[in-house]
Amino acid sequence: MVTKRDTARPTTPDGETLPAFRPGSNVLVRGPSLAGKRDIALELLAALAPDERPVVVSAADDAANVRRRLVATEGADLSDDCYVVDAVRSQVSGQAVTRTDGGDRRTWYASSPSDLTGIGISTTDALSAVHAEGKRPRVVVDSPSTLLQYNDIERVYRFLHVLNSRVRALDGVTIQIIHADAHTDREVATLAHLFDSVVDVATETSEETDAVDVRTGSTSRSLALSELLSALAGGHASSTDVPPA
Repeated sequence: MVTKRDTARPTTPDGETLPAFRPGSNVLVRGPSLAGKRDIALELLAALAPDERPVVVSAADDAANVRRRLVATEGADLSDDCYVVDAVRSQVSGQAVTRTDGGDRRTWYASSPSDLTGIGISTTDALSAVHAEGKRPRVVVDSPSTLLQYNDIERVYRFLHVLNSRVRALDGVTIQIIHADAHTDREVATLAHLFDSVVDVATETSEETDAVDVRTGSTSRSLALSELLSALAGGHASSTDVPPA
């Protein structure tokens, strides 16, 4: 009997197959404000397979703060490995910014969260850099909620559709955050159609109450966040018995 490692089909510790987060999938982390969604998204980013590169597309925080958050994220320090698309630094500093930060080629910029064209170009550059390394991207978008503050729903929908398609073409994964109580039910439902899976976060998670609901198509299951992270870590490993030749 031979045990085969299946990187495309993550499983929970009890052996349950988890379709979410397989290569080419798009995942929405959805819940009310102050429910810890950003921390969850970064933890999901940190649970990388060996052939994945983290990318954060941030319309909510500048690159320096993104990397500080990654330093504080439990499980991994990805600040040196992460690529960041920063759509807020020019607003914070009041000055125009160049495309890269310090020549390190790990940070790209857009002028503001309303600049969807600039965000798209910078994200394409970051994805190209990941592809040139021979890795697959795992992309966190923080967040469509911020983009909706600066753009109408049609523009945001088109932007996210193109972004998800680009990441899928590279066998990557997108993880996007939406504050469900900041938008109408119609807006949330419209954007949710873009995603293969939804991680619903009802309340702020903690060591005592860390359950999330993972929905993929018509299937829904409740998992402890620790179980979900364990399923994604270690190369998305699952064991498949392969008969001897």
